[in-house]
Amino acid sequence: MAELASDEAIARARTAMGLDAAVPARAWRIRRLDRAVDAYYLVVFGAPDAAVAVTTVGAASGEVNTSAHLPGIRPHLLIDATQAVVLAGLGNHAQAELVWRPSRASRSPFYPLWEVRSATTMVYVDQQGVVWQALDMAGHAG
Repeated sequence: MAELASDEAIARARTAMGLDAAVPARAWRIRRLDRAVDAYYLVVFGAPDAAVAVTTVGAASGEVNTSAHLPGIRPHLLIDATQAVVLAGLGNHAQAELVWRPSRASRSPFYPLWEVRSATTMVYVDQQGVVWQALDMAGHAG
């Protein structure tokens, strides 16, 4: 089965949340580290600086898994790829990808981590800007 496109993930999340088409939405594909063949889309609704809802949608299944309404007073994801690379301190040629697994760095799939890789090193940057050298296995499945 082909993986869902981001616009389809947004449409499914919009329907599940009962949100009007006028509400802006963005979707990020998140690779799960605890389930090698699994990924999901994090769909955030609202203006970039005022998220009003967040939803996860399975990339392969298209199933809306979890959702929450937000107050619309700040952005949901606070760190972007460029900021993650700078915070990681691995040089300008490092690459950043959104990933998640339950750990002390993030217990919720609503808060993915940036996996930042250079040619020789890999670290994780959470949504508060904290750099993690490794992810522990603590936490519960999400």
